[in-house]
Amino acid sequence: MRATVTVAAFTWLLITAEGVLRPFATALLLALILSASSERLVRLVPSRWRRGKTVARLVSVLGIGAIVLGVALLVVEAVGQLRANVDVYAANLNFLLSEVQSRTGSEQEITVIGLVRQMDLRAMALGFAASTAAFGSVFFVVVLYVVFIFSEARVFKSKLSALANSPADEAHLHSIARDIKRGIDDVLGVQVLVGILQAVPTFIVLTLVGVDAAVLWAVLVFFFSFIPTIGTAFGIAVPSLMTLLQFMTLQPFLIVLILTGAVQLYGTNILLPRLMSRSLNVSSLAVLFAVFAGGALWGIIGAIIAVPVLTIALIVCAKIKRLRPVAVLISADGSLPGDGNSSATVSAAESASGPTEP
Repeated sequence: MRATVTVAAFTWLLITAEGVLRPFATALLLALILSASSERLVRLVPSRWRRGKTVARLVSVLGIGAIVLGVALLVVEAVGQLRANVDVYAANLNFLLSEVQSRTGSEQEITVIGLVRQMDLRAMALGFAASTAAFGSVFFVVVLYVVFIFSEARVFKSKLSALANSPADEAHLHSIARDIKRGIDDVLGVQVLVGILQAVPTFIVLTLVGVDAAVLWAVLVFFFSFIPTIGTAFGIAVPSLMTLLQFMTLQPFLIVLILTGAVQLYGTNILLPRLMSRSLNVSSLAVLFAVFAGGALWGIIGAIIAVPVLTIALIVCAKIKRLRPVAVLISADGSLPGDGNSSATVSAAESASGPTEP
């Protein structure tokens, strides 16, 4: 009964305070991604330079900036290619519309230009401006959160030490923090790896077929791979429809549809759950439930952060004796993170500071 009330109250809080918590959760996820990326780039720095933290951080920041700039330049070039061929796409779309009209027996002629003229461009412009303003304000809040999260991270270890009542309790808290950081890095690493393994074959297929702006679609496939279900549908539908619009023949359309569909379905339904289970020992069913529950609560953002939150829950529950049954249920095969020493650590901490409340 007590657990049911706690879950209900927590769910109510997530729904009620969505406007405050969702930007913070987005900023925290972004900060963790930047931190993990920075750490991996620092490893590429020669060891004699790693001694100076300023040099290592500067190299990591420049590396991340170079990657983002390179991708942005490729995307801009791809968009320019689309703009250069927009007349071809419009003509093909007009042909598709005329075919639909002839097959449905409609006597009204519909063209792309006609559809554009029927749109309320003023209302669309106002709506776009309002959406842009709202996005800009949220983006500013997220960036502000990220800055303060990095600022707080510098003193987080000392705060954990101040919270401890004994050396054993301090070691226990630092162990939990390290395991959470390691687990989230594993989650993000798996998602980035799966995104790359979906984006690169998509780029190769589109390039071989000759689809315009292959880089743009591959980059979008990578980013949408972080959104379960929706990302899979996007990765299949958009490149396939773009191929049909460009060539207006079934052969290239079917090639792209079958190959990108196989890549997306394998990455999302087979590779991602297996890698999650092997690296984090998290149940695939628990991952699926968390994704749908997060999506129901907070939409796309909730679906994206669901797996990192589930990882944190698994690690924390594994460290608290009374909550270990919950961690066992979340795990893939019953083994928990740090099983070799977690029980001893928990017992030492509890004997020093009393029983741990859930």
